[in-house]
Amino acid sequence: MNTEYLKGFLLTSLGVLVLSFDALLIRLIQVEAFSLLFWRGLLLGLMVTLWCRYRYPGKPLFYRDWAYIRSAVFYSICSILFVAAIHHTSVANVLVIISAQPLFAAIIARLFIGERSAPITWIAILISMFGIGWVMKDSWSSPNLKGDLMALFCGIALAAKFVNDRAVKHRNMTPALIFSGLLVSLISIFFGSPLALSGPDWGWMLLLCVIVVPIAFVLITIGPTLISAAEVGMLMLLETACGPLLVWIFINEEPSRAALQGGALVIITLLIHGYIRWKK
Repeated sequence: MNTEYLKGFLLTSLGVLVLSFDALLIRLIQVEAFSLLFWRGLLLGLMVTLWCRYRYPGKPLFYRDWAYIRSAVFYSICSILFVAAIHHTSVANVLVIISAQPLFAAIIARLFIGERSAPITWIAILISMFGIGWVMKDSWSSPNLKGDLMALFCGIALAAKFVNDRAVKHRNMTPALIFSGLLVSLISIFFGSPLALSGPDWGWMLLLCVIVVPIAFVLITIGPTLISAAEVGMLMLLETACGPLLVWIFINEEPSRAALQGGALVIITLLIHGYIRWKK
């Protein structure tokens, strides 16, 4: 087996597995969303700055072009909606809905940069939309609907960021995460109470923002450069499978039957789609 391929596969897999702890740690931090988001944004900006200074010495960290600004804004929206969604619905619902972002990306890419997708992709989109609708079916008359819709728009914002970055793939858009983190932190000052954390919350928050998110970010940045995009999409489904499982094990939040059924449909659809595209 090609050693570079194996390296990319293992790095991406490890990065996604580390990222699977994200939702669990958000659940364990007992503060409202914006109080957590202040530190998540600030520390993400700091850690990415250190990474960029190490990996790309001498390169600027901030740019004033629209591609950079769009990338930062889309990721800021995604970050805020992800944390807020975790606070308003089940982790399983959030991760299943967001897992369809590669298919959202296909729609956005077709509309805004004229990128055509294969017929199999549009079939996968229709099936996945049905799966997401099934996950959300019990939420229409419950408070969970707000969280499910946040997760849906989070997936769309993340897809928009990926399409934006792909449109300027000759550039390294990693520094946009710095501006994004600072933007999230700035917004959170007005809506949260950053010093409201107490006791164990500080430990969970530091574990999340200084270790889990940066390590996952570095691994998921390096790994996908060595394997195909279809394989990256398949490996990202590890978070959809492992995230709810970790929450179930550690804090006994059991996924609903609809989340399991709809999630299985979405994951199987994406796996088959990724396999077909990879074979071609």
